Amino acid sequence: MIDLTPLHAVLGHWRTSGQVLDEHGQVVVEIGGTDTYTLLPGGTWIAHDVDVAMGEHHRALTHEVIGGEHAEGGWQMVAFETAPRPNTMRLTLEEPGLLLVHGVGVRSWLRTDHGTDQMCARWERQVEGEWLSWMDLTFDRLAPPER
Repeated sequence: MIDLTPLHAVLGHWRTSGQVLDEHGQVVVEIGGTDTYTLLPGGTWIAHDVDVAMGEHHRALTHEVIGGEHAEGGWQMVAFETAPRPNTMRLTLEEPGLLLVHGVGVRSWLRTDHGTDQMCARWERQVEGEWLSWMDLTFDRLAPPER
């Protein structure tokens, strides 16, 4: 059975805020909205729903499932957005309170050890072989997880 216990810190409803950064680290767009993580029946998958505005003209809606074993270790992440096929990534526990999302040309460091009411994430993208900061996000708990 897949152990999702290290991911339980993300469960709940969160206010999401942050910025998108250009290749020089300058803020180009503000982000605001919500993220919700729900443990699915059976306890082996988590549903992650994203509803954020990125600036005044773009809204990102994503449904993602997290769980199962990834072939390279950690958990699978399968995100459904506007693309005709889902986006797949891998999630690993790097140390207690620090998760790493691995994607093609992107990665995200998610800190869950800021107490029970806040998390933060630093997204990076690979440009010409170099990892550059892409998004900085803060998550403030709006509601605890449903049990």
